Amino acid sequence: MRHQRVTVKRDNNTVHNMTVASWEIPILEFLFDEGNVVPQEVFVDLPPDREYPDPREEFIRLQKAYGSDVKTNIPHAVTVYGAARTGVRALAKAMETAQEEEAARPKVRRRRSYASDPLLA
Repeated sequence: MRHQRVTVKRDNNTVHNMTVASWEIPILEFLFDEGNVVPQEVFVDLPPDREYPDPREEFIRLQKAYGSDVKTNIPHAVTVYGAARTGVRALAKAMETAQEEEAARPKVRRRRSYASDPLLA
């Protein structure tokens, strides 16, 4: 499982850099407007034992994490993905897309030691 680094600009003085799952980006764009959320091309791989969450549980987590509209009391995750089963299905589809993108991405191998290079030692 991997997360993507995004830059969220709340106002001229407040900019947040964070890593989120790709299916959370539409919620951030809804909250902070589309131009204020800039996905970077930097991905953070989580530990291999960490699996993709169940869509139902993730939908509930997103509702708790991003809160509700003050006037209508409708959770922002519901506004973006839809209510009840429709929202869970839409979120499941977004999660499947993220899994397919991760599988299609080539694995980058990194060197762990530079001890054999005298210039770097």
